[in-house]
Amino acid sequence: MIQLIVNADDLGSGPERDRGIFRCFEQGIVTSVSLLANGPHFTEATREALRLGMPLGVHLNLSEGRALTGVIAGLTDEGGGFSGKPELRRILAAGDFDRQGARRELAAQIDRVRQAGLTPDHLDSHQHFLLFSAVTELVLDLARDEGIRALRRPLPAEDPRRDPPPPLGDELALYRRLAPAVSALIDGAGFFAPQGLWGMTILDRLDNQALLAVLEEMPDGVWELMVHPGYRDAGQPFSGPERVREILALTDPRMTRLVCEKEIHLTHFGACACAS
Repeated sequence: MIQLIVNADDLGSGPERDRGIFRCFEQGIVTSVSLLANGPHFTEATREALRLGMPLGVHLNLSEGRALTGVIAGLTDEGGGFSGKPELRRILAAGDFDRQGARRELAAQIDRVRQAGLTPDHLDSHQHFLLFSAVTELVLDLARDEGIRALRRPLPAEDPRRDPPPPLGDELALYRRLAPAVSALIDGAGFFAPQGLWGMTILDRLDNQALLAVLEEMPDGVWELMVHPGYRDAGQPFSGPERVREILALTDPRMTRLVCEKEIHLTHFGACACAS
């Protein structure tokens, strides 16, 4: 049997991204979302998520926007702004930052989601910063203290021989190199995590054909499919026509039929964690 979590990342990043995510949850195969607690559209997103009863997790963020807790030595600028993905990776690789400050910030992000009346069922990390050893144990300890039993396993599930060329291919090589150690820590700490993460190799290329191929190829097991649907938003750099193509794919009736034909059980992190 295949159990599949279809998780849409970046809820709270903007009104058009959020509108697309909500459509895919109501009319498509999305079963779970990850919420940016410091996202500019957080308040509106949480209101609608509550109305819909969406299963969701916290999309822990140390790279974009502003920290909820203010300045964090080594991680933010003087105004509490995060430094972006490339600089965050350089910082985490060097390990020269305030770890307790980072932990306070991540705890504040979880707390803000809870204060909005939502109960997060999992944690994952924006741009996969969990893969860096400087913060892996920190996040696992935080999840344990917060009573959150499920995590994303940032391990690409697709055959590495089909990885695309750079720059995405370079990203995937990094994930494949770092993910096994993180997976071992997640399992050793007793958390639930899906067996692997589908969708990383087709980032920005998830259309009807690509999604059908993923569902056809997926073997038995418990898996996560990471998606990024959304309508176009001129104010968001990660919000172009590729996001709209994902909406069309995720709400295509053929996907629902294929899910039924393959007897894929669509689920979410909370249900899987309770059953494990």
